[in-house]
Amino acid sequence: MRDTVRLGRVLGVPIGVNWSLLLIVGLFAFALAGNRFPIDAPGYHRGDYAAAGVATALALLVSVLAHELGHAVVARRSGLSVEGITLSWMGGVTRIVGDAASPGRQVAVAAVGPGISLVLGGVFVGVEAILRSAGAGSLSIAGVGWLAVINIVLALFNLIPASPLDGGKILHAAVWAVTRDQWKATRVAAGAGVGLAGLVVALGIWEIVGRGLEVDGTFVLVLGWWLLNAARDEEKLAVVQHVLGGVPVHDVMRPVAAAPGWLPREEFVEGYARRYPGWVWLLERWGGGYSGVLASDSLFGAPPTPPGTRTSELAVPVEAAADACPTEEVLGALERSGGRRLLLVVEDGRTVGAVLPRDIEAIVRSRHRPGAAWGVPA
Repeated sequence: MRDTVRLGRVLGVPIGVNWSLLLIVGLFAFALAGNRFPIDAPGYHRGDYAAAGVATALALLVSVLAHELGHAVVARRSGLSVEGITLSWMGGVTRIVGDAASPGRQVAVAAVGPGISLVLGGVFVGVEAILRSAGAGSLSIAGVGWLAVINIVLALFNLIPASPLDGGKILHAAVWAVTRDQWKATRVAAGAGVGLAGLVVALGIWEIVGRGLEVDGTFVLVLGWWLLNAARDEEKLAVVQHVLGGVPVHDVMRPVAAAPGWLPREEFVEGYARRYPGWVWLLERWGGGYSGVLASDSLFGAPPTPPGTRTSELAVPVEAAADACPTEEVLGALERSGGRRLLLVVEDGRTVGAVLPRDIEAIVRSRHRPGAAWGVPA
C-alpha cells in the first residue's frame, strides 16, 4: 500500500499515511463517541464524547506506529533494509526489503511488534488502575481502558499463525527451522492465511445475513477479503522467488535494436517487426534520444489503429523502464526497479537487451506446478 502523505521520519524511518487512514480514524472515533463512551461513562456532553473518541483514535494510531517501529528497528539490526512505514485502514505496514538470514532473526523481527502491543496494553491497564484510584473522570478511564483492550487484541490477533500476520511469519520461521525449506514454509504460512481469511469472510457474511447490513459485519467481510488477497500475494511473491532465484538477467533478456519511432505502424510491422519477431525496439525520436520501447510481437494480433498511427504512439515510454546488468539476478533487478517491471539491460554504456514482464510471467508459468498461484509482483 502506497503513502498518500509523508509525515516525516521517526528513528530514521520514513513515516507516511494512506488516505484510507482518515476513514478508519473517523469511523473508530464515531463508534466510540456515539456507542461505547455514552454507555461506559454516562452523563457527559456530546462534545466531550466526540473529543474523547478522537483522542482515543489518535492514541491508537500512536500505538500502531510503535508496533511498526519495533519491526523496523529490529529488522535493521538484523541487517535488513527498511523502506518505510505506511499507516492505513489496516493499521500499519512496515516495508522491509529482503528476507531474514535465519529463522531466529525472522522470529525476532516478527515477534517484536505484538510484544510492544502487549506491553502497551499492560501500561494502559496500569494507567487505568491509577486513574480509578485517583478518582479521575469516568470518560478518561473509559478511553484508557479501551486503549488497553485494543492493544491487547491487536497483539493477539497479529500472533495468529497465518500470513500475512506476524504470527504467520513466526509459523514460517518454525517450518523453515524444522524442514530447512523456505519454499515449503511459505506455502504452509500462506495456506494458513487463506484458511483464516475464509473463516473471517464467512463470519462477515454471517453477520450481514443474520443481522442485516451493519458496519461491523461489513468491516469483518472487508478484513477477510484483505487477508485473502494479502496471503495470496505473499505466495505469489514466494513463487517468483522460488522459480527465479539465481537466474541471471542475460538468461531471460531479448535482443534489442534501434528503430525510427516516427514510422507508421504498417510500415514498421513490415520493415522491422515481421523480420525480427522476438526483438525489442528502442524507438528513436527526431533530434536524438529514444521516445519509447516496443516489442515486435506486441504488434501481432493487436487491435487495429487509425491509418498513419506512428509507432511511437504504441510504445511504452522509455522512462517506464529500469536499468539492469546482464550478470545480476533477475530478482535483484526487479527489487531495485522501484516497481518498474520493464528492464533495459545495459553493459559498458550500451543497451544490449530487454526483459519484458510477460517473459518473466511465462517462465514462472512454465516452471511452477500447474494450478498453483503465480505472478510477478508489481
